[in-house]
Amino acid sequence: MKKIFIYSLPLIAIAILFGCSGNKADDDSFVVKGKLTNTKKDSIYLEELTSKKMTGIDSAVVSEDGEFYFKVKPKDIGFYILKLKKNNFITLLIDKGETVEISADAMQLSKTYSVSGSKGTELIKELDNNLQHNYAKVDSLSKIYNEKKGSPDILKIKASVDSTYKKIYFDEKNFRKKFIDRNSNSLACIIALYRQFGREPMFNINVKEDFAYIEKIDKALFTTYPDNEQVKDLHERVAKIKRLEAERKIAEGKLGIGAEAPDFSLRTPDENYITVSSYKGKILLIDFWASWCAPCRAENPKMVKLYNKFKSKDFSILGVSLDREKDPWVKAIKADKLSWAQVSDLKYWDSPVAKLYNVKSIPYTVLLDKEGKIIAKGLSSDSLAAKITEMVK
Repeated sequence: MKKIFIYSLPLIAIAILFGCSGNKADDDSFVVKGKLTNTKKDSIYLEELTSKKMTGIDSAVVSEDGEFYFKVKPKDIGFYILKLKKNNFITLLIDKGETVEISADAMQLSKTYSVSGSKGTELIKELDNNLQHNYAKVDSLSKIYNEKKGSPDILKIKASVDSTYKKIYFDEKNFRKKFIDRNSNSLACIIALYRQFGREPMFNINVKEDFAYIEKIDKALFTTYPDNEQVKDLHERVAKIKRLEAERKIAEGKLGIGAEAPDFSLRTPDENYITVSSYKGKILLIDFWASWCAPCRAENPKMVKLYNKFKSKDFSILGVSLDREKDPWVKAIKADKLSWAQVSDLKYWDSPVAKLYNVKSIPYTVLLDKEGKIIAKGLSSDSLAAKITEMVK
């Protein structure tokens, strides 16, 4: 996320800030104040976190006593970052009228802060506590694994560590589900939804049960905060996912077993056009792949064997590449010794043909009979060999 900083005030002494407008929020503002230990007049920053960017709101210098103070007039309830340095910050969820009081060790804000005066921020703190608890468990696992690296039982140890890690991951996930069930009307659920566990997302839009929680948050928040930017962004994402899923189902309906395969025309590396319909009278395997796709390249030697085994029995392959550039595509064809026809529009995942065949990952195959009807989809080379053997008989 690109950070944009637009500070409304220069760094000024905390005493001046305290003398301006009082220490408590009114109906159209909020206050963030607190006391830090282990600080020597550090600069502290308040930034607004939206779905698209992070914007600097204000800055101050922590007093000699460790005190700081901000007063802001927001448009709506929202997320804010209270930060000393790039990797030393906490996330706040603040509404108008709230006076948020924070205490922490300036050396490690996220691990030491306590908060009062803001229900939303207190909920985020609950999420933070559980996440840090589970991260501590993961750190212990890493330590065990590193200590046993030279052990003859390292494979068993790794399997045990991996199994325990999965349990920790699902413990975190189950905690967040229960958190969402209890607090579905709070914007804190957006943090529960989006915050990853390490590098792994907690909620996958392609998993039915996960998406049910995403929909639950969307429905509850859009009812309560229909004009909030964060909520509208989530609502638009959910609507888009539903629309794409509806389109996928329509496409799948047209690509069912026994349906006639959609025709298309694409260029070969020699700039000649080839159509699917020109293969009628032969068993045809449409093979979606790309030069940059490691699993595809690993599968290509098996496809070569498949082609050589059945090419004399009215069988052919049409390779459809999702490459972006011609040169690596052509080099991969030569290197992998792919002797059948190859076509591409060089549009990567934006290829209309990939969308026409509802290709979501590669390698991906579609097997057609001699009449151009779909017989099978997504089969591995081993399964294809058995299927084609059955067809040529």
